[in-house]
Amino acid sequence: MKPFIQRSLCSSVVILFLATGAIGDSCCAKLSSTLPDAVFFPDSAAGGTYEGLNQRWSGTSILAPGCIFRPSSSQELSTAVQILTADGPGNETACQFAIKSGGHMAVPGANDINEGVSINLVWLNETSVSEDKSFVTLGAGGTWSNAYATLTNDGIAFPGGLCGGTGIGGLSLGGGESLFQPKVGWLIDNVLNYEVVLASGEIVNANQTSNPDLYRALKGGSSNFGIVTKVDVAAFPFTGMWAGQIIVPAIEPWVSLVLAATTNFTANNNDNVNAGIQVVFTYLSNGTAVIDIAIASTDGTVNPEILQNFTSLQPQILNTVGVRSLPSLVAEVDLVQPDGFRDLGATVTFKNDLATLDAVQAVTNEIYSELTNVTDMDFLFNYVPQPKVIETHSAARGGNVLGLEAVDHDQIVAFLTPRWLDAAYDQVMYQAADSWVERASAAAAALGTLDSFVYLNFAAASQKPICSYGADNVAFLREVALQYDPGQVFQRLVPGGFKVSQTC
Repeated sequence: MKPFIQRSLCSSVVILFLATGAIGDSCCAKLSSTLPDAVFFPDSAAGGTYEGLNQRWSGTSILAPGCIFRPSSSQELSTAVQILTADGPGNETACQFAIKSGGHMAVPGANDINEGVSINLVWLNETSVSEDKSFVTLGAGGTWSNAYATLTNDGIAFPGGLCGGTGIGGLSLGGGESLFQPKVGWLIDNVLNYEVVLASGEIVNANQTSNPDLYRALKGGSSNFGIVTKVDVAAFPFTGMWAGQIIVPAIEPWVSLVLAATTNFTANNNDNVNAGIQVVFTYLSNGTAVIDIAIASTDGTVNPEILQNFTSLQPQILNTVGVRSLPSLVAEVDLVQPDGFRDLGATVTFKNDLATLDAVQAVTNEIYSELTNVTDMDFLFNYVPQPKVIETHSAARGGNVLGLEAVDHDQIVAFLTPRWLDAAYDQVMYQAADSWVERASAAAAALGTLDSFVYLNFAAASQKPICSYGADNVAFLREVALQYDPGQVFQRLVPGGFKVSQTC
């Protein structure tokens, strides 16, 4: 598959020395001479391993690194970081690199690189449960489907991704929405400890008592401070859920009924925290248009009142709701999130308000109607409730940097996530996403309901999620980045992703 050339995410305040082919080759040679069994080249006898490691959920994220480094331990990763940073980030021979945990972010360059070194954490995939079952330890290179399948038989659960192929590392740094969110908050507010390889190669723990400033910065600050190798996530007793998917046509009256039900659910979720939903409008390339509603009663209560506006929708194309395990639900959801496409994300947040949902829905339909010439495209957009109770879970574990602690109202996070096959349409799709953000934001602003928050894990390359955290949090993140990475390795040598050095 032809790689898509990265669009710059960094402002001119960060001087990036581009890794030419010769420099990239030199960096790979240095790594290979010290760690030969962990470095893979595209044209070597192990070229098939290179190709396999360079796969991503979205084709837009697949670039062409000079080599791929696959560490088998935090110590091996530490050695590699010291090799890659030996010349210093300000040297024109410095080694650029990227970090992949699950590779689920569709932003080009966020988890891959052209000509530099791609660090693939796939072998850092530990899954274990503490003796008292109060927390689980998860390697950053693992996926949520593997973590759930391995650990939920222990009578516990923990917040994590609903898409099973999502990586542990990325989700635990960007925020982390889940069906358990009303009950326990963001995933980042349930991380008890991060193990991190710093730019110096030092391996440190970040928690409430050890490096607490780094701990808070990592909770929403993404890959700006080091490479997270594993996380400890708080767990809670769990015996199963009543959950599944309900699919109805994406036409009236179901559209209006679902939007009204979503608004009602979000308002009542504060007092009914053992329920979660995600609503996905799906327009398939074959002409099928449906609304896929994932619902969960996470304490196992059958058909609680808060979900009945969804369960009562009739007629239904499909209903898979029943008593089930978390792994089975995630596996089912993954069926509608296939690999092999080119994808993007874009997001807007607004107050929970039915008129705003209607307005954003209208904008989204307009954007879709403007893309009729794009072949083999599935057009998806989601509504994810964010009741204000979610933010009450943050302070007890040191807070995060999302800037939502003072929010006094319920929110909806809208998420545009179309997929297509032909790279020739990439720019058309990126422009459509940017137009959607602009027009949906304007529609919400006109109603006085637009919120500034941009969820990082849903954001488009053109958006500035870290800037949306507020000036105080941005200043804090920059201070922490300079403290733990004084040479700005993760600003200069890791060019992809969303940077704290970006101009706001």
